[in-house]
Amino acid sequence: MKAPYLFNRLATALFLCSFVAAWSFPLGLVAQSLYGTPTKGGGTVKVTGTSDLQEWSLTSAAPESQGLFGFNGENQLLSVSSFRFSLKAESLKSGLRAMDRKAYQTLRSEKFPDILFVLDSVVVVPQQTDQYLIHATGGLTIKGVTQTISLDLVAKVLSDGSIAVRGTKELRFSDFYMLLPSFIGGAIQAGNDLKVAIALTYNPQVSARRQ
Repeated sequence: MKAPYLFNRLATALFLCSFVAAWSFPLGLVAQSLYGTPTKGGGTVKVTGTSDLQEWSLTSAAPESQGLFGFNGENQLLSVSSFRFSLKAESLKSGLRAMDRKAYQTLRSEKFPDILFVLDSVVVVPQQTDQYLIHATGGLTIKGVTQTISLDLVAKVLSDGSIAVRGTKELRFSDFYMLLPSFIGGAIQAGNDLKVAIALTYNPQVSARRQ
């Protein structure tokens, strides 16, 4: 009597373990790989806005980012996790020193040198071959103020194994309690609305896709 009983208990335990494992990992996931932007040529972040006089822009060519990208056996992107993005505030340049100084004053870059985004949740939606829509939600910190934002990005897996990520996001100075920059004693003032364009390239740091 004991043997059938123990067998049934063992079978039940194995079934429960299999059930938990199936729901604990994305379907078809083979492994996750760490990807990051290279020190040089990793991409750009461009911020554009308006003023009483004309449109203006600031561009950084030194963003830093990394995250875990999960693929299945067919090399299809299934998940993104442990994702972080950072940018030195003073890496943003307009080509005009006076404007750069005003931007750094607005960002209070001496006290808060980094702009940071940390991922909280993500949904990956296939669009076409090797291209995916990434709907990300996370905390964006500017000038020491953190706000939860949603961000839609398009990721394309390239033939060399790298991942190109593109997207735009509309923000406002007031979202992060920043005073609107002004020039010539307040005669010219920036508008509240901002547009951020992101273009990043991620290279594999640890290859673990194929097993």
